[in-house]
Amino acid sequence: MKTGGCPLGGTSLLLAIAFLLSACVSPAGVTGFALNCPTVSAKAVKQINWTQVPEVDLRIRHGEFSPMVIRMRQGWPYVFRIRNGDDEGHAFKAYNFLTNVTVIQTTFGGKVEESNCYGAIWVSPHETVEIRLVATVDGHYEYEDLAVSLLAGFTDGPDGVIIIEERKTRI
Repeated sequence: MKTGGCPLGGTSLLLAIAFLLSACVSPAGVTGFALNCPTVSAKAVKQINWTQVPEVDLRIRHGEFSPMVIRMRQGWPYVFRIRNGDDEGHAFKAYNFLTNVTVIQTTFGGKVEESNCYGAIWVSPHETVEIRLVATVDGHYEYEDLAVSLLAGFTDGPDGVIIIEERKTRI
């Protein structure tokens, strides 16, 4: 006769899942599952004047992203800032976007990170993450606020889209 509670096997399974999911989320960034990201030559990166490139500011407030549509041009460098105005942390989950741009440098809470290939980024409460990147691969990339990828089927859709417009050749 079972008196209640969770059997030991179920508890172990839940703990194992929680451990695996916690490995994907860190205060500095959600880096899991991103294996191959495009690169730009070191020579080209040295020529970028980061004070002159376009800036993209994405704000999270009351759990909503603003703006919901961001446009970039393929081959151009950008300073991309994600600012969290809430009292709780949020995940900028944009695996397809983050693995199809070249991340040159990322700053989390004033600390520069060496890793350059992310699947998602955790933004702590009242913090700003700055990403210096080159929009490498054209396309439409959806993003959302969801730290646990396994729950992706239970969302009401993406929070926004980033459009990298294809580089056009001049005639």
